[in-house]
Amino acid sequence: MVINYRVIIVIMYLVITIMSFYPIIYQLIIIKTRTNNHKNKPNNEHASIMKRIFLVIPVKSEPLDLIELSMKRLSSLRTELNVIYILDNYDNETISIIRTLGSKYGFRVIHREKPSGYKGGALNYVIKRLGLSDDDYMLVLDVDSILNNEAITELISYVDSASAVVPHWIASNKNDSLLARGQWIGYLLFFRVFKALDNLINWVPVLGSGSLVSIGALRKTGYWPEDVLEDVELSVRFFINELRIMYADNAFIEVEVPVNYTGFLKQQLRWSFGVGRVIRKYLWRVLRKRHGITVSLYLGQYFAYVLQLISILILIIMDIIGMSIPLWAFVALLIIIVPSLSMYLYSLLSLDKEYGGNPLKDAFAVNSANLAFIMALPKIAIANLMGLFNIGRIEWIPTPKGSRKWTKESINLFPEYLMTILVISALILSIMHVELINTLITLPYLAGYVRGLWRILNGTL
Repeated sequence: MVINYRVIIVIMYLVITIMSFYPIIYQLIIIKTRTNNHKNKPNNEHASIMKRIFLVIPVKSEPLDLIELSMKRLSSLRTELNVIYILDNYDNETISIIRTLGSKYGFRVIHREKPSGYKGGALNYVIKRLGLSDDDYMLVLDVDSILNNEAITELISYVDSASAVVPHWIASNKNDSLLARGQWIGYLLFFRVFKALDNLINWVPVLGSGSLVSIGALRKTGYWPEDVLEDVELSVRFFINELRIMYADNAFIEVEVPVNYTGFLKQQLRWSFGVGRVIRKYLWRVLRKRHGITVSLYLGQYFAYVLQLISILILIIMDIIGMSIPLWAFVALLIIIVPSLSMYLYSLLSLDKEYGGNPLKDAFAVNSANLAFIMALPKIAIANLMGLFNIGRIEWIPTPKGSRKWTKESINLFPEYLMTILVISALILSIMHVELINTLITLPYLAGYVRGLWRILNGTL
């Protein structure tokens, strides 16, 4: 029996490529799934619950102007919430300034002498330092996020039916850059997925800003996880322990998204690495639960970047050695991937129009977000593998916000250069080998990497 290794390699490439697009297919299926809305009746005892809510704002190396702006906004709410700022990584002089601001606005400021356990460690420190009871609640808020009374009321209305309530994020700085606007559009679809998951499997992931969590439920699951992605890990612990997390679609929290590639990359690397660690710890326990496959597929979306990287590298190797991709494989890719991408883009731009955007103009914003993901792909893939196999660590660095969000720090662009050079070389060799199908498949990658690198270098991404 003669083994046709070329056919095997082509089939491997085809399967890996199609699987790498599963997050798009998964999200489209989820939001199209018809389910019954089973929301609870609102809780009207807001006053008694309000006194038991501790609004905690973890602050690590954030600029003073952003901290003061945060305090100013929260003071305007005039609620009975217990507001606490928990500080990490500040010198004594800055701590004194922040404490003065806290006294001015009537908020408590706590400083950890020896920070440990990432953001989850800071939140646990507050619980233990203040001796919060099982009947209390913690409302976590990032220092850049904007909270309003309507969102608080909406979150509180679900506390009788859930151990945690998750808000609806809106990008407050959507007009800062094309990349920021592209992420705002992405959030529109992201929270449609949340709404569908909530109705379909009674679970959504906890968000790191704006989520209201029961202290009793936290104690039952071992407090906040003290790892790089505490919110997602807590969500998985709640799922395993069959604790309900509900999504409040009308609880709008404004958050800042990265405005440039540097900030975007830092955020994505932490998320990819953190999700990898969560999957490594909990995958088998999640799969044993009802709806475990749906939750696992949600968590595994960052692994698609690993598959995409492998797919591109296989294509590059085939281009270099002159191995042609047969017509049947090309047709299979067209039939499965092109309609999925088209439907996904249509969904994004339809939501953009629904929320007052201009689809023709905002297509460029969507393209900017796609370029950022393409350029970050090798780093995101490696970060995910590091988390999955418990290799190394990624330092928890807050996404640049406030006056620092426009800072363009020096980053190592070697992987971006390398991928661009490899794709250019692959295209040239596929043309030299007169492999038309290979050339057609490689062209979109060439356009993405060349334009993406050019925009990073000239500061427009």
